[in-house]
Amino acid sequence: MVPGEAFGTPGYLRLSYALGDEDLVEGVSRMQKLLAEARD
Repeated sequence: MVPGEAFGTPGYLRLSYALGDEDLVEGVSRMQKLLAEARD
């Protein structure tokens, strides 16, 4: 993730998908866990 300020959109995040499949799966899994915990 990169802060949106670097791309002219303060207050937002920019996600990069320029990774290998294994890294993408790991990152999405971590985000899913974080969001599920925040919902509880």
